[in-house]
Amino acid sequence: MIVDLVNSWDDVKHLEFSVAKATLTCHANCEKMYQSDYEASDTVEKVIEYGHESTLEHMFLQFDIQFISRACLQELSRHRLISLSVESTRHTLKKQIFNDYWITEAYNHIPPQCKKIFDDDIAFLREKSKTLDNDKLKYFLREYWPTSLVMTVNARELRHIIKLRSNPAALKEFQDLARNMYKEIPDEFKYIFEDCLYKEVKE
Repeated sequence: MIVDLVNSWDDVKHLEFSVAKATLTCHANCEKMYQSDYEASDTVEKVIEYGHESTLEHMFLQFDIQFISRACLQELSRHRLISLSVESTRHTLKKQIFNDYWITEAYNHIPPQCKKIFDDDIAFLREKSKTLDNDKLKYFLREYWPTSLVMTVNARELRHIIKLRSNPAALKEFQDLARNMYKEIPDEFKYIFEDCLYKEVKE
């Protein structure tokens, strides 16, 4: 898979400020933000420490996610507080199966155990495409089939996703997705999510 954060560093910094402002508004304490030594991160850290995370919903992060399986997409879609724009099989399927570049890229990202199946499926789909349109052709796709999407998620929900899906009990591909999203967050803002990332306990 390929995961990229769409937000710039400045975007995330502004959103961190928005979370801090929303938090201080709740306490009628916004004048604190105009003190020379004020840091928005101090307020956000307290939000996380005290567990009052509703103001984290003011921080929206957007990820460009390419070549994840339909199986992983199905699990991702179970998370309610996200917005997904997913590659349309209606408009792209025939373009994909006849595009050597896409096939090569997809082949590099699918599970190793599916690569022989992928070769057979490409041949099968090409043959079926002679008589079927994309809306009928897509019913032959298996769960390993690669797809791409853009996801927008607020920080509160992203914390929830990372906490659940970086755990070894999760689908391995989803573990990778959760960790890749975390890696994409600029280092200065990783503190917002760091406590949610599963860490193996070493004796």
